[in-house]
Amino acid sequence: MRANNNQIGMIFIVIGMLIYSFHDLAVKTIANETNIFQLFITRAFVGVLVTLTCLKYLNYKILVIPVYPKLTVIRCLLMHFGFFIFFISLEKLSLSTVTALFFAAPFFITILSALVLSERIGLIRVLIIVLGFIGVFLIVKPFKESEFSFFMLAPLFTAFSYAVAMVISKYTKENENAFLQAFQQYSVSLLLSVITYTIILVFPLDMIDKEEWRFIFGSIKFDNYNILISIAILSIFGTLGMTSLIHAYQVGSPITNGPTEYVLLILAIINGYFFFGNIPDYLSLAGIILIILGGWALFFREHKRNKMAGKNFGSL
Repeated sequence: MRANNNQIGMIFIVIGMLIYSFHDLAVKTIANETNIFQLFITRAFVGVLVTLTCLKYLNYKILVIPVYPKLTVIRCLLMHFGFFIFFISLEKLSLSTVTALFFAAPFFITILSALVLSERIGLIRVLIIVLGFIGVFLIVKPFKESEFSFFMLAPLFTAFSYAVAMVISKYTKENENAFLQAFQQYSVSLLLSVITYTIILVFPLDMIDKEEWRFIFGSIKFDNYNILISIAILSIFGTLGMTSLIHAYQVGSPITNGPTEYVLLILAIINGYFFFGNIPDYLSLAGIILIILGGWALFFREHKRNKMAGKNFGSL
């Protein structure tokens, strides 16, 4: 049964990652025409409407106070701020670099699954995790001051936030389905985005170079209908992608399913090359390969263990 659940989880991850490959590409493309709050407020508002409609259709009861209030707050805050700075890094760095660094997430998920969900982690897994983080090290290149950017730390924080959120999602799955968790997340994100943007409007913050940080401090525009329609479409597909990922981690093992997300890294490299002319340097390419190898090594090891466990169970 678990093997079947993992396969279902992988299908939903592939769907979610395909959606997000074009979502991230579109965000990077329109970043100069909008600001991050217009993106976040719109995607959160649309996300609330879409998930609420789905919950009403399913006759799912929405509690004012969640079953797991503390875990819900932690999950929603991490996802909001994690992807907020992810969007900022997406505007500052190449698509392939941001995506590659984000894929430290499966290694974080493996560590957290062992700590929170009591899934076993042995020496081989530890070595694989080390291999993955060596890949991250090669991409960030802290030893080359001319190429290192603090913006590279943003996708790593997003990876950690995402990993924590998905493990919490798995832990709370019995009482909260994917649509409810997405509804909670978008509701908190909408509230925080409106509050943060209001603060920016009220306080001048003259000490900040607003031209350099135009993606944050630029004004929200309503006169470009093409951008508004693009953001609305992005928001709908982003909601579907996020719901798919949450559901994937609820039905399947986080350790087994996580590496399936590497389909996004491959698509990001392709999109970065064809749309922006980004070509990873040799060290970054080596880092990307190590991250992919590490992730898939985790997957094949877990798949083999599940197969052996199935055989042993069948022989009883």
